[in-house]
Amino acid sequence: MRLRPRSIVIAVAAVSLAASGFAFGSASPQASSTPNVLLVGTYNGIAGTYSSVQAAVSAAQPGDWILVGPGDYKEVGAGNDESAGVLITTPGIHLRGMHRNLVVIDGTKSGPTCSSAKDDQIFTDGGRNGVVALETDGVEISNLTVCNYLTGNHGGEGNEIWWNGGDGSGKIGMGALRGSYITATSTYSNGFENPRG
Repeated sequence: MRLRPRSIVIAVAAVSLAASGFAFGSASPQASSTPNVLLVGTYNGIAGTYSSVQAAVSAAQPGDWILVGPGDYKEVGAGNDESAGVLITTPGIHLRGMHRNLVVIDGTKSGPTCSSAKDDQIFTDGGRNGVVALETDGVEISNLTVCNYLTGNHGGEGNEIWWNGGDGSGKIGMGALRGSYITATSTYSNGFENPRG
């Protein structure tokens, strides 16, 4: 039996569709969903939808990218008990600054970027953390600076960037993570014995 050219084309098309996952049924929602890009601040003249990093993180879905334009972002968190400037609880999101030295998540009061002046610091009894990925897998943080999230009265908190897999719980509550081209610093200290002043 000899195949006609038209039959060959139909057979190849059917095999190609089946191999690529297109069949006569519904595809799973995960397979058809695509990540979103959420823009914070302004970059190359393009204004983002969000003015705060936390607002974009709170709106993000798994797999989304949050791109942050240059700026000094005075982040105070999302009203949670985790004392974080930016709290990430959504798995698989990518938080990326568009310039490592000019995208700053800053724990100081309004005013100069990463100020070293005591009056510009925010002191709390329990301390504060900068960017925290809390017990969630696959979070990537890259290409940005975090500064001046200070320790508390008894040495708690004060982490600028922290993948917290369950500190104090006795269990590790997260898996894969990634950080690259990140700077974590504090420009304020009143010495070792009394760092808060």
